[in-house]
Amino acid sequence: MNKFTKISATALFALFLTACDKPADKPAPAKPETTQPAPEAKQEAAKPAEATPAQEQADYNKLLEWNASQAQAQMAAQQTLQSDLTAAVQAKDEKKIEEAIKTFNKTVEDTIASLDKLDITAPSVKSIKDQNKEVLALSSELLVDQLNLATKAPTEEQTKAYQAKVEKLQAAVAKLQKDGADLAQKFAPAAPATPAAK
Repeated sequence: MNKFTKISATALFALFLTACDKPADKPAPAKPETTQPAPEAKQEAAKPAEATPAQEQADYNKLLEWNASQAQAQMAAQQTLQSDLTAAVQAKDEKKIEEAIKTFNKTVEDTIASLDKLDITAPSVKSIKDQNKEVLALSSELLVDQLNLATKAPTEEQTKAYQAKVEKLQAAVAKLQKDGADLAQKFAPAAPATPAAK
């Protein structure tokens, strides 16, 4: 059980930090292959009118700055949680395990509140903001579930529910990474494609 706590926490840290590290966005206006333009055009027509390329770039830069400002705080929170969990697991102290996870989850809540305060209006960048929030909330929720599974004898149903949440988080992180890479390419196309200089 103690080993499970350590392994799961490490896996969740990796997912959590990946989510904080890479801004992702679903570029809604980029759908050239629509066969039924009427319904999608209605949804998209209201959004892009609000976001000029300059506004989208400005919002993207805000999100990058937010990610950069959060990276150090989240890394410190992760390191604190890892050391607190390791000490608590070695001491076989369930209360300290619970306290460590509560402290970390408070950090996640503060991060989400900070993200909520970020004024982003461009739909493509707002999408990444929402994806970040979803991943952060799922990470926090999974830590609590993990604590419950690690300190009690879980039923098969609880284990399956936990695994389903882990898979949901992994899918959300994968989408965040893909969309983030797409958005980064949109705003800095020269950065990743420079191996032609020989």
